Amino acid sequence: MQRLDSGYSRYEQIALDIAQKIARGEYKEGQKLSGRSLLAGTYNVSPETIRRSIALLQNIGVVEAITGSGIVIKSILLAREYLTEYNERQEIITLRNRINNTLNQRRQLDIELEKELSKLLEYAFQKASFLQQIEEIVIGGKSWMIGRTIADTNMRNRTGATVVAIIRSGQEIFSPPADFTLQENDLLIVVGNTGAKELAKELINEALQE
Repeated sequence: MQRLDSGYSRYEQIALDIAQKIARGEYKEGQKLSGRSLLAGTYNVSPETIRRSIALLQNIGVVEAITGSGIVIKSILLAREYLTEYNERQEIITLRNRINNTLNQRRQLDIELEKELSKLLEYAFQKASFLQQIEEIVIGGKSWMIGRTIADTNMRNRTGATVVAIIRSGQEIFSPPADFTLQENDLLIVVGNTGAKELAKELINEALQE
């Protein structure tokens, strides 16, 4: 017996199986089916379930239940039409399920995409905030910092800005140690809030005027 979509009841499955046998020629028009009790035993269901299966087939003209004569096959053509209609319904159900699965997958992808976009926006915000805190300061030829170490300048305590890198003759020196000696034309990369950056600039400008 062909398996049906889980949305079909047992009596509908039995009706389909009987229709398939009629369409295949296992039953001829005018031939009698087994009695309800025998059919109930064959399909391992109650007589009431068989009654509903036969009623379904009778409503569409495939069989006829005649009192005193039993169940008679009426139309092979209508049995085939019933099977065709069933196959079409199955195609619709299959398509519906595929669409639902695709929609569920898309919803899941939308959720994942939203998460990744949130991460990207957060990273971009943090990056932008960090870039806004960066300032480049060149040590001029008259600066008192020339020949002194980063520790000597006491930059962090005096301004709140931190030296994170130094560019010297095109070479980038990241996280320079406290005992790193500064030279003329060194480009200090300092990080700090707006106030700290302004203090760092003022510190350099005052040094240049001495």
